[in-house]
Formats: sequence, C-alpha cells, structure tokens
Amino acid sequence: MLASLLARLAPLRPGRNADDLFTPFAPHGPPVQVLRELYHRYEDALDDEFVPAQHVHYRALCDRLMGVVHGWEWLEGLRLRRVISAYVACFEQSEAFQFQLSLWRDDAGFSALLSQVRAHVTADLQRHADREAERRRYYSRWDECMAAPTGLFGVTRLDFIKQMGPDDWHEAVLSWDWDDGIAGLEWITAQRDCDRATATFALCSGRPGEVALRFRQDSHDTFVRDLAARLEGGFYPVAELSLALPLRTLVGFEHQLEVARATGVSPWQLPAGLVTHSGCRQHRPRYVVQGNAARFHYGYWLEHLAPRARR
Repeated sequence: MLASLLARLAPLRPGRNADDLFTPFAPHGPPVQVLRELYHRYEDALDDEFVPAQHVHYRALCDRLMGVVHGWEWLEGLRLRRVISAYVACFEQSEAFQFQLSLWRDDAGFSALLSQVRAHVTADLQRHADREAERRRYYSRWDECMAAPTGLFGVTRLDFIKQMGPDDWHEAVLSWDWDDGIAGLEWITAQRDCDRATATFALCSGRPGEVALRFRQDSHDTFVRDLAARLEGGFYPVAELSLALPLRTLVGFEHQLEVARATGVSPWQLPAGLVTHSGCRQHRPRYVVQGNAARFHYGYWLEHLAPRARR
C-alpha cells in the first residue's frame, strides 16, 4: 500500500525507460569546447557512413539555433544556454532533460522544439538498438559455423584458395592483408575466370598511382604493374560482380587510377568504369580464408548447411 501511494506521489518521468539508449558526454555541464567538439565530430562523414543519431540531431539543432556561421568563440548568454539545452536533449538522460525543460517553461516554443528533437533522437536510437539486437540474433550461431568441417584440405592459404571458386576468391581479396604476402593474390588474379571486379579491387588496394610514379620496383610493385597490364589488355572476360564500395573507398580508388593514367604510358591506360562497374550480381561466397585455414562463409552455412535449431 505504501509503495503504491509513493508511486502516485512521484510518477516515473516520461522517457526514463529509454535512458539506457543515451550516451552522456558531460553530465556535470558541458563547456563550450565540448559543445564545439561534438558538433564537428562527424562533419567529414560521407553520405553512406554511419553517424550516431545523437550527433545528427545535435548538429541540426545547433545549425538552427546558431545560423550558418558558428561563432563558437563568442558563444555566451542566451545562445549558450540554448546550445547547452540542445546538447542535453540529444545526449543526456531523462532527469537532466526534464530539468532543462523546466528552465524553459516560459518559452513554450523552444521547450516544444527540445521535446520534438528528444522524441526523434529516442526513436532513432531505439531503431538502432533493434537493428543491433537483430544482428546479434543473426550471428548467434557463429561458433557452430566456425566448428563446421569444410572438406577442404591443405597446409597454406594458397592450398585452400586453389580449391575454391571465383566468388570465394573475391571474398578473399576484399579482406586481404598485404602484410601476409601476395602469393594468393598473384594466383587468383592469374586465373582467366577471376572476375574483373576482383582484379580491380586487388589492383586498387595495391595503390597503383604510387606504383606508377616510382622508378625502382619491388615484388609488390611488380605484381601491381603486371595486374594493371592484364586489366589494360582485357585479360578478364568475366565481369559479373559489382564492387559496391563505400564512398570513401571509391574516392580513394578512383584517385589512384587517375594518378596512374596521368602518366600516359602502359600499363596504366586502364579502361574507364572499372571501379564503378555495376555488374549483374553481388558475390556469394561459400568459403572464407583466415590465416592458413578455411571455413564456411557464415551466410552460406546458415542458409544451406546449418542444422535446424532445437526447439
């Protein structure tokens, strides 16, 4: 009975059940340098790169409050108070947010704006949490996949690669660590049924622009030069796969190819559209290589080989 009465006297404040979604940065009050740093943290993110919802909405709200030109060094008085409230609405937990609302109880418009932004941030954070939970559920059988025998036999990474197919080669090249050597890359890209997208990714990962400008060549440079010659000469008849690269990777690869082409000599006169070629499908690997071992690709194993989960 007493607990019931106390609950009526002090009801749970709205939004507190979402407190676990928020990441405070300055729970004891943010100085201007923190407000500025949070605003600029993801300003160089490209369109396809993830930016946390708290930062997206905080930046947009700051733009609205401060205008196009942000004079952070002159942030003071009423404007500073508003930006602090914007920070709290986007980053702090419910108790701090409710306190900020109480400070603006005589400014219904700004209070409503803060509440609206808070609702958008909370909804976006919840969607992200739901996606993360779904991702964890999807990968919940990872250990089973890792333990599943592949039926492939060998001692070195190259032994396993030679037993795989073009889609597996593409997966291997996408995650290749050049510090581990290039023997596997050399073998894959020497195959006529290697997809052109696979060879293109291998070439661009080798920084052909830098190689084209160097006079002396090492084994890495020789491989990149030979691979460029194959691409220039149309060695790869199969061009089914799309690279579907992140924008930052795409920009970097295109820059390397532009630098190489600018030399005006072979083998750097590469066809246009190598990196942006759309292909007709994404690669569907059955295997992946890890160190000197091979395992099933998790997506393939889950779809085709995973035992039914016990009920």
